Amino acid sequence: MIHKKEVQDERRAELEGRWRAICSPLPGSEPYLSRRPCRIKAKEGGQTFIDVLANRFPGRLSHEEWLQVFAEGQVTSNSGEELIRDPFLRVETGQQYVRLLPNWVEPEVGTDLKVIYEDEALFIIDKPAPLPMHEGGRFCKNTLIWLMKKAWPELDLRYAHRLDAETSGVLVCVKGKKYSHLVQKSFEQGRVSKSYLARVRGWPQWEEKVVENPVPADGREWGKLLEARTEFRVLEKQEEGTAIVEARPVTGRTHQIRVHLWHELLPIVGDRLYLPNGERGEVKVAGLGAEPLALRSWKVTLPHPLTGDDVSFEGEAAI
Repeated sequence: MIHKKEVQDERRAELEGRWRAICSPLPGSEPYLSRRPCRIKAKEGGQTFIDVLANRFPGRLSHEEWLQVFAEGQVTSNSGEELIRDPFLRVETGQQYVRLLPNWVEPEVGTDLKVIYEDEALFIIDKPAPLPMHEGGRFCKNTLIWLMKKAWPELDLRYAHRLDAETSGVLVCVKGKKYSHLVQKSFEQGRVSKSYLARVRGWPQWEEKVVENPVPADGREWGKLLEARTEFRVLEKQEEGTAIVEARPVTGRTHQIRVHLWHELLPIVGDRLYLPNGERGEVKVAGLGAEPLALRSWKVTLPHPLTGDDVSFEGEAAI
């Protein structure tokens, strides 16, 4: 059964109104003091603190700039009560510190979120893009999970699967730990099916194809190779030399669809990492106004955590 209009108009207007209120203005786009936790890893134990930070963030700051960070009191103990001013302090594995970033401003993100479905256990949204799902890199407050907690704190939402920051579309969220556990079991057991739409550069030489090339873990070029399988079907060949392709990932690896289409010499329109001619770009979320990544979560089917019956959710097919 496809669920499209299960949320009453009044309830949808309330939920989306609260979301828009939190996003206007975006909380991370106004200067604030950002506190970034820093836990010393096993391989870092015994090193000087300045070397740890410089190795974690190569090219970000010069040696002199890192010295200034410590001199200005921008590193503290985990409690925040003690300033760490000695850049040559020998740190130990497991120790925790905080890096302070004053007047931090996060990039703007997409905020055109839509609520598709809601019941006691499930909360299905159409995620906008670009919008990171969780904290990392330049983002903390301008993330899906932070904004959802502020907009709908009483719902105790957790996302059941992930979409890249630049991927839009249907996303399954779950209310509370109990239902989250049940839905995660369905994912682990392979009982959830997902379908994506992608607009690619070029016309595929096939109408349907299964790609089983391994992909690097976490989408990193140097990552351990993991088995991956995606089923593709051509939906439309367009005059300007692009094509609309349906992608059904059987496994759930990071960047799997993007990598598999790249392997087929069919990079996705707007992809700034997996480029034409087998070239690679930079791993960086594009700002608003840039050409969007033409990849969209279209359909998701899963066992309902309350009944066990399969339920399906479908978003707009615009790509």
